[in-house]
Amino acid sequence: MSPPEALRAAVAAGVRPSAPAAEAAEAAEVTRAVAEAGGEAVRAIVFFGSRKTRARPDAYSAYDLFVVVSAYSPFYRSLRAHGRLRHRPAVGAVLNAWLPPNQVSLPVTLASGTRSLAKCAVVSAETLARATSPARKDHFIAGRLFQPTEILYAASAEAEEAALDALVSAHALTWQWIRPWLPARFDVADYCRTLLRVSYAGEIRPEPEGRAEALWRAQEDYLRPVYSVLLEGLREEGVLVGVAAGVYAPARAATAGDRLRSRLYFRWSLVRSTARWAKYVVTFEDWLEFLLRKARRHSAQTIELTERERRMPLVFLWPRVIDYLRHKDKR
Repeated sequence: MSPPEALRAAVAAGVRPSAPAAEAAEAAEVTRAVAEAGGEAVRAIVFFGSRKTRARPDAYSAYDLFVVVSAYSPFYRSLRAHGRLRHRPAVGAVLNAWLPPNQVSLPVTLASGTRSLAKCAVVSAETLARATSPARKDHFIAGRLFQPTEILYAASAEAEEAALDALVSAHALTWQWIRPWLPARFDVADYCRTLLRVSYAGEIRPEPEGRAEALWRAQEDYLRPVYSVLLEGLREEGVLVGVAAGVYAPARAATAGDRLRSRLYFRWSLVRSTARWAKYVVTFEDWLEFLLRKARRHSAQTIELTERERRMPLVFLWPRVIDYLRHKDKR
């Protein structure tokens, strides 16, 4: 992406701690606990999600972390040695190699006595680089890292630079997948709103439709300056045309083929994201209760499961999931 240094500088300026003191201290404490449990295999930890953006988190919101590791087996062996893993390390390593990342829950007791939850997306350094490049296989990782993040831990300067490379690439890639969905003329606010709306619509999420607008309002201080740099870079390359101050148009209109490729990309991503649910039953402790709490928080619905649904959720819970997703935007 040209100018690469300008975009890199804009992203780098946002990946240093910027949350209020108490929140930043808690996030750092949770991160230290995860790094200690993961051992020497942990290369970097990237903080993202509602706790980072402060987009309506509550006391039950988890700390969303990408845990970048040098190799899966040593990481899971270290978790097991610290008493933080209920299954065999080899099981976690095998599942992580299939449709990465794994989602791992690590409860953390803070110095204040408060219990928090780290929701860790475990991914190798090589997979992170590929998942934020044009060679990515789906939208799962890129769709989270184009938003505000912080590198809260790095084992070395080299590991920090590699993590930053992935974040910059995730931002630069947005033009590739958002182009067919943009209006004929747009400014940076239109661009960012479209990013959030299309990205969220491409996944099964418990959040209602208005969540994208709420995220834009919560993240504007970060998104506006970073994507202003991106759009200016595209204009300088000739990919965009400046039609007024801060208003752009594509130099070449999106074709039917572009729109088809984008739809197929998100549909294939949805298939892969749904397939990951099967392994979360193994890798994420209390995954069902976590999902229920999140759905209740975002929808204000009372959701109670039957004994049969709790005993075999992957078999009997689908009708309820489908009904929830159909009606969540109307409530």
